Amino acid sequence: MAIPEDNLRRDLSPHGGPDVTVCITTCNQRDYVAQCLLSVLDQGGRRLLEVIVGDDCSDDGTSEIVALIAKQHPHLVTHIRHGSRLGPSKNTQFLMRLAKGRYVARLDGDDYWFPGKIDAQAAYLDQHADCVAVYTNAVTVTEAGQRIGLFNDVGDATFDLAAMVRRGNFLNNSSVMIRSELVGSWLEIADDLIDYRAHLLHARRGVLAQISKPFVAYRVNTIGSMVLSRNETVRRLYWEAILSVPREAVGDWDYAWGLANFLSRVAVRAIRTRDMGLVREWWPRVVSESPRGSLVVGVMAMWDLFRALGFWGKHRLCKLLGGHCVPVLHHR
Repeated sequence: MAIPEDNLRRDLSPHGGPDVTVCITTCNQRDYVAQCLLSVLDQGGRRLLEVIVGDDCSDDGTSEIVALIAKQHPHLVTHIRHGSRLGPSKNTQFLMRLAKGRYVARLDGDDYWFPGKIDAQAAYLDQHADCVAVYTNAVTVTEAGQRIGLFNDVGDATFDLAAMVRRGNFLNNSSVMIRSELVGSWLEIADDLIDYRAHLLHARRGVLAQISKPFVAYRVNTIGSMVLSRNETVRRLYWEAILSVPREAVGDWDYAWGLANFLSRVAVRAIRTRDMGLVREWWPRVVSESPRGSLVVGVMAMWDLFRALGFWGKHRLCKLLGGHCVPVLHHR
């Protein structure tokens, strides 16, 4: 498991601490955590790293794997095993409090990175003073690591708060690197913190960017995934993320599109689960918050829904015709 020491930069950063702190959260991920952690240590490049692993009271062998790697690299890896279960949000916030890097990256223990990610993102932040957080695209993979497709088809792009509200969540959370000044925003949230809430918090402070190259492997629907096991909770937290945006911070049309996009996501879920009660439940709540009224909300939501179904239909047709089809989780 050891990584050659000459792959790892140890010189002091100009600001006196590490260039980048990597916060890794894990809980009972023994089949994935070694690949995750080693993918960070194997980044190479010219950036001084600090790696902090928040081990959320694992009891399946994860702790022993992390401890072994930390023992091999004591000046780089800090292994923190919590005595009682904190949950993903509190675990992430715990690590954020400890981060000393000028830039802070986070990574889920079942995902992993490809070489060059840290250098590419840190260089981007060095060169773009208005950018507060930079993401990359990701390759989607199965639990076994078999490639499925891409996380999004957004490409190289920048986004402000209005765009993030209007378009909903399409950024990969295991790819993010933020300026250390944004850590305080994470720590202000008392409830569970889903990735979309974090993206919106970042966008309230400055420009977000995505690098189109997929530097991350994102495992889809692994055991313990909130999307699978706590879908109703994720939906509620997503809704609360939208409502957390100050109304004066975005225009009425952008806000209305964001609410309609949420409703279209609810509709997709309802179609997949054959539970149209979800739409009946959320329709009045969305309409009551929208600045553009029920008719406009309905048209917007239907547009987003047909758009999503169109992408799905196009992919299905491509497969039927024997073409080379790359599944994409989130479309531009």
